Parts: sequence; structure tokens; C-alpha cells
Amino acid sequence: MSLFKNFHLPAWVFAGILFLFAGCGDSDSGPSVSVRLDAETVNCNATTNRIIATGEAMTFLATILSQGDGDAWCSFSSFDTSAEPQLSKEGHVSIPMKLYLLRNQTDEAREALIRVVFANGFSADLVLRQGAFSPHPDYDRQWGEQPFFREDDAYIYKTYYTTLTRGGYVRNYSVCFDTGKRVSHWVAYPLTINYVTPNLGRPNPEPWAYDPNKYLPAIPESAQAYILQGYGSGAVRGHQLPSADRYSTKETNAMTYYAVNIMPQNYDFNGGVWLELENKVRDNMTRNPSDTIFVVTGTYFGTGKTLTDRTGKTVSVPSNCWKVLLRGSSGKAVWDCSADELHGIGFWFANDASNTASLRSYATTIADIEQRTGFTFFRNLPADAADAVKAQNSPSDWNL
Repeated sequence: MSLFKNFHLPAWVFAGILFLFAGCGDSDSGPSVSVRLDAETVNCNATTNRIIATGEAMTFLATILSQGDGDAWCSFSSFDTSAEPQLSKEGHVSIPMKLYLLRNQTDEAREALIRVVFANGFSADLVLRQGAFSPHPDYDRQWGEQPFFREDDAYIYKTYYTTLTRGGYVRNYSVCFDTGKRVSHWVAYPLTINYVTPNLGRPNPEPWAYDPNKYLPAIPESAQAYILQGYGSGAVRGHQLPSADRYSTKETNAMTYYAVNIMPQNYDFNGGVWLELENKVRDNMTRNPSDTIFVVTGTYFGTGKTLTDRTGKTVSVPSNCWKVLLRGSSGKAVWDCSADELHGIGFWFANDASNTASLRSYATTIADIEQRTGFTFFRNLPADAADAVKAQNSPSDWNL
């Protein structure tokens, strides 16, 4: 619980601020500055954030207009003193302005609205979201796809968020990114009708990009492979979360082209049996539209093979690619399902041109892929059902 109550700037004060700044610039010339939050969404344990303004040198005034009806949790001054939270502060373009946050110990996510007014009269509203309390703040009980953490200094665990045309503000996907290999060990994501409705289709041109670090934690560009024009070393850019699984909005789809979601793949494998499996998973989604399919797609590095991208960075090439799937029944959450209401399966492939058999021949158990990779999947499975579900290998349950 905060020591301070929430504060709102009186309307007459803010109106005066707007008038003062509006008189200092030429509004007809258009904005010559831009502003954003270092991260628009943070987890419950986040205690800092930053406002980043770029463009023409000038001053600006940032004001926290609202932050819910409870205690103040967002301020321009530290909460480590007995002083009241600072709700307004002057800054300068190109000098990041620090925000101080209290950890969220409630069961509800919260938002703060921040208005930034520049000396030339341009203004912008920023919305900062902080997640509800969780003992595992990068995960959520309702995220049935989440594997367990496996500690490693090279690993960065991160979740990306989006707003769907149908379904509102939701998670897009999570990664376990290896900064040494410059490839994610796994990408975990839910698949429902909402993520592909409406079906906007494949983007043209395709928006290949580095992770722009709109969400924390930051992944340095130097740790990401250069994929903007291909690897330049024979391998193709393979999606872990398929682009076609995220056709709801352009913004949702663009996130699948971040370097953290891309792995070096053999050309024939990428366009062959791997593509066939991606299509089959989506087919299962449409056959059972009331149930979420929880997916983890990943890589295995058994050979030490690497490539050099177009910028000279070394990128590890997976010797194998895999996918594990889980779904419940009748729209029930996976942790509310009994073992006989749950369906699980895994697939294991060599990352080469040898994959010419039917999909059924690559099917295996989730337990087998756990043993091969060292990761433990689907942390939200009921304890009394986990072993049985992870031992399933029934392609017919998945219309294969």
C-alpha cells in the first residue's frame, strides 16, 4: 500500500499550461518532435520507466493526469522519501525523463495517463500499463503455454503484447531469447480465432525488424541477428510463431517479424513439412474454435553450427526444430480439465532437407521433447494430469 493518495492536476491549472505552451510554437508547421515511453507495459515488479522525446531541441512539460482511483503509484520523484509524489515535471528533448513506480501488489492491472506538451504546442498522451501482482511476473496463470524458467545468464525472458481487432489488449507471445546464440530457444503463444480475425493476409512488404524494445526487458540490438535482408549465409528466415497465426492487425503481425522470433532454417524444410505442420495447427484451431491451442515452438543446438550474418555477427544454427501442442476441451481452462479432457503432442525435426515423410512420422510426446531440450513445458497443467498428457502421442487427436 502506498503512503500517498492518487492526485489529479486541477483542470484550470492544466488549461493554463496548454495555453502557455501553445503560444510558443507554430502549430501549422506540424510536430517536429516525437515522444514515447521506454516501455508501454511493465510487470508488477517494475519500479522505473522513462519518457523518451526526440527531435528538435526544446522543452516540454510532462504531467501525470490520472493513475486510477486508489493510491498514487507513478511519480516523477522517488517514493523513497516522505514527500508527496511529483505529478508534473519539465524536461528537454533528447534527455530521457525518469518515472518512478511502486510495485503492484494488487490483483488488478493498472494504467497511468501521461500528457506531454512541447514548447511548440505539440502534445501527446502516453498510457503506461502495469501488470497485476504475480509470483512469476513475466508469466500469468491464464497463460497455459508457459514453460518453466530455466536460469542462464544468456537468457532473456520477455513477453510481447498487442491489441486485437476482436479480443482487446492481450499477450502476443513470449520468448526465451539466448543473447549468445542470437536465437530464441523457444517462443510460446496461444492460438485462437481472435488472433487471425479478420484475416488480413501476408504483409507486403514483409516488415523484418529488430525488436524495438517497446516492452521490457530490453534486448540489445547487438544481441539480435541481422535479418532485415536475410542472413546472407544460405539459411532462410524461419518464424517460430508463424506470421499467418497473427493476421488480426498489421501491428500484431509485424511483431512476428522481430529478430527474436526468427531462426535460421533450411530452405526445403521451411517451405515443406514445417509449413505443413503450421497449417495443420491452424486447421485444428478452426475445428475446435471454443478451445485455445497452446503452442511452444523451439530450437535445439546439437552440432555447434553457426553462420555469419550480413553485419558480421555470429548466429547459431539449430540442428533441430520442434513444436509442442496442448489444448483442453469445451472451452475449459487447461488447469480445470481432467487428464482425459486434455490433448498434448510434440513434433521433432532435423533442420535439413531430409524431412520427406508424413507429419505422423515426426510426432512424439511432450515428455520426449522435454528430455531432449532440458525445458519443462506447460507449467499450468494440473499435477495429477501432467504425466499422462505429456505421454500422449496420438496424431489422430490432431486430425493427422
